Amino acid sequence: MQEMIFTVSNVKCGGCADNIKGGLEGEQGVNQVSVDVGSGEVKVQGDALDRELLVSKLAALGFPVVNS
Repeated sequence: MQEMIFTVSNVKCGGCADNIKGGLEGEQGVNQVSVDVGSGEVKVQGDALDRELLVSKLAALGFPVVNS
């Protein structure tokens, strides 16, 4: 299993975290998503994760990655 960690902007509340989880959990290979609202850290676990796809999806959801 792989794990990728992203720091994103615009995470302000639990609703934002829920939007991120809902948006990423349907992607191929993603098994689990956790979001730390305070730090903006998004942790994605799964098999054969596609980093570029996840970065694009986060941006499309309104949470652009600030580090890659």
